Amino acid sequence: MHDRFGRRKWAFWLFVAMLAAVAIIPSAVLLDALRSYVGFLSGDAPSTIRPMQVRFLDRRGDLRSPPEKDIQFVEFRLRAPKAKAVDLLGDFNGWKAGTLPLSRSGAGTWELMLPLPPGDYRYLFLVDGQPQADPGARPAAAPDGRTASLRSVP
Repeated sequence: MHDRFGRRKWAFWLFVAMLAAVAIIPSAVLLDALRSYVGFLSGDAPSTIRPMQVRFLDRRGDLRSPPEKDIQFVEFRLRAPKAKAVDLLGDFNGWKAGTLPLSRSGAGTWELMLPLPPGDYRYLFLVDGQPQADPGARPAAAPDGRTASLRSVP
């Protein structure tokens, strides 16, 4: 009889400890982690891409440079904490909206890694449907005459 009471007491205190742990963890952090995990499982959230350089092999398996220069992964980043969606338009996608959406990262920053060969590229961010130049880039003229941004890939 005493042993059964001891087990119930142990189960009760375990339940109280679990409730306290859930109450202590801020619900926003928990929900954000869960949302991130569900996005990862469903394939909506892209995996992290690290900057790298692409090299090509010739038929013998030796490293060589192709006729065109090596492709670089270029990071496009914009701080827009209140934005619901951010897209990238530019010379590299025919200035078409919706083809290169940026991913939201921490602290209201949006980012995208894009493989590009060396050259100069004009681009704009589309923040909730409104065009916006990159504040950290050199200005350039877009094909329609708007002010765009210029990124040089070495």
